[in-house]
Amino acid sequence: MRTNSPWATTREPLGRRDGAAVGAKVLARIGDAAPYFALEHCVFDGAELRARAATETDPGAELGTASVAEIARHALVTGSGCLALGRPSDARSYYLVSSIDGTFFTGSAPFGTPVAYSAITTAEGPVGGAAQVEARLESELVARLRVTYAVVEETLFARLFAAQRTATFGDTGSYATYSAFDSCTHDGDTAGARLVVESSACHGHFHRFPTLPATTLLGQLVRLTSRLVPTRFRVSALRLRTPALAWAGDELELRMSRAPGPWNFSGQATTGGRVVARLDLGVVSGFASKH
Repeated sequence: MRTNSPWATTREPLGRRDGAAVGAKVLARIGDAAPYFALEHCVFDGAELRARAATETDPGAELGTASVAEIARHALVTGSGCLALGRPSDARSYYLVSSIDGTFFTGSAPFGTPVAYSAITTAEGPVGGAAQVEARLESELVARLRVTYAVVEETLFARLFAAQRTATFGDTGSYATYSAFDSCTHDGDTAGARLVVESSACHGHFHRFPTLPATTLLGQLVRLTSRLVPTRFRVSALRLRTPALAWAGDELELRMSRAPGPWNFSGQATTGGRVVARLDLGVVSGFASKH
């Protein structure tokens, strides 16, 4: 893989390439579609992709301008878009998230304020890549994420996952709320839940291949963690690993527990004995002072 230089120390205005067509070019090169893809005002200068996205997902017990899962969702799309625009071929590929490492800061704006995202490619290769993404409110840093992807060309993706393809994938569903747990239990230290993945939870991810977004799974695990936190809270850091995909119709078993050490909570999601996500969270009750 080729590794690029770190973030530039200055943030000068970017030159616009193809104007409003940048968003359309991103959509043509990645497997996502609306409403999962919700970036607006995309600008690409050949190295950095910038965009904005409205905040819509119910944060539950989380405090802040947006939930960490929603910030991660738009950050992942911005990162994959930057990778896709930098590749020599304009053929569509699917960008499957392998890992997310994120640090989140206290934002001063109220929930619902649009957030700006900027991404640069940090590593790229024929079957994988990585990006660093910042989320900002004007000049205020809200989050910084490092994301890695497995990159699968469209024809190969269709062949590998032919069994999951559906011609009746619905056009309903949004990312404003999460599906309800089918069951949930918790004590003082551990919470568990069962959830059947509905196709509406996969709308736009991906067309005719309904896969639960990693960030929706993240949001459900954070939501489960809230059963173990007595007050409203914010997530200060997270580490997510997604070794496998969860498809519409899968029955997920979610589990989060209190953990010693630098992470307050750790857990995972499984289906049929297969691990689809492992998560570590740093959680702070209420707002802490800015970093």
